[in-house]
Amino acid sequence: SLPAKEANLFKVIVKSYETKQYKKGLKAADSILKKFPEHGETLSMKGLTLNCMDRKSEAYELVRRGLKNDLKSHVCWHVYGLLYRSDREYREAIKCYRNALRIDPDNIEILRDLSLLQAQMRDLSGFVETRQQLLTLKPNHRMNWIGFAVSHHLSSNSSKAIEVLEAYEGTLEDDYPPENERYEHGEMLLYKISLLEECGMLDRALQEMHKMESKIVDKLSFREQMACILLKLGRFEEAEKIYRSLLFMNPDNYKYLIAVQKCLGLYSENGQYSADDVERLSALYNSLKKEYSWSSAVKRIPLDFLEGEKFLEAADNYVRPLLTKGVPSLFSDLSPLYEHPGKVTQAILVNSIFFFLFLVCATNHLREIVNLINRQTYWSNYFLS
Repeated sequence: SLPAKEANLFKVIVKSYETKQYKKGLKAADSILKKFPEHGETLSMKGLTLNCMDRKSEAYELVRRGLKNDLKSHVCWHVYGLLYRSDREYREAIKCYRNALRIDPDNIEILRDLSLLQAQMRDLSGFVETRQQLLTLKPNHRMNWIGFAVSHHLSSNSSKAIEVLEAYEGTLEDDYPPENERYEHGEMLLYKISLLEECGMLDRALQEMHKMESKIVDKLSFREQMACILLKLGRFEEAEKIYRSLLFMNPDNYKYLIAVQKCLGLYSENGQYSADDVERLSALYNSLKKEYSWSSAVKRIPLDFLEGEKFLEAADNYVRPLLTKGVPSLFSDLSPLYEHPGKVTQAILVNSIFFFLFLVCATNHLREIVNLINRQTYWSNYFLS
């Protein structure tokens, strides 16, 4: 152990590392090493600091030297693990963390770092074990409960994750949460509801939503999850009502539009629709176009189910403004249509038709039209390339 003055300097090294004041940390480390040149923990912390300054070879040399001088220091092993982690040598880092925990088995920081790497390396059984140990050591921390639940969820044990979250809720007072923790608590409740949904407990998930609505701050996610559960329960009218209110907020959200189709029984996984379904879908999107004339999604989705002249007209209305503006993502947007050869031929025909119309109109407003044609030609070539 270091004398009081040097012990305080060592704390300065740690704080400087955490606040990224690396030069200050090096200065403090050098002050200690002048008196104690073989102090293992100081050598290790100096090496860790140098690693952050892109001096890796020196960093490894110092950390290994520090570890050699103090093999029974959890700090030296932890620092060695951090060094490996920075180079993405995760398995070696885990070995170092485990050696550190043999010396100091209840070190919260090392356990937390170990759990992150276990999740990264998909060591899910080890992840569960480490998160349980963290919860045992600090049961009053919300994140330890949630981390333990997540570990079970990742291990495909969603029912156990629900039990953990319910056990956590059992530790809370009735007036919880305080104002500054409302959002985080609400996110935890939404997570629990998603687990219930994943386990197929839809009625219970819906009851939980009604019960906890006042405690959930993120109302958008709340409404999305509510609508999704109602849809799965077959309560289509209620789900449609919520999805239409969500569309009012964001009419370009494809998920909302597809969900409305599902509520109306107008969605096909393979993209094949009967003539009657196409007619009903056309009526749906025509009404949505009147309501949300600026929505790109409302104009794009009909291209997936329309055929013949109706497809030609819809493709013209959708593609022409985007080519005029010069939208590079247009090709990737329309690429799914290339799975239907008839639609590809028609789409090329559309480009030819409106390009010809521009040439005819050029006799009146020559300069303006020529500029427009040049731009149109450029983006048409970009699209075709």
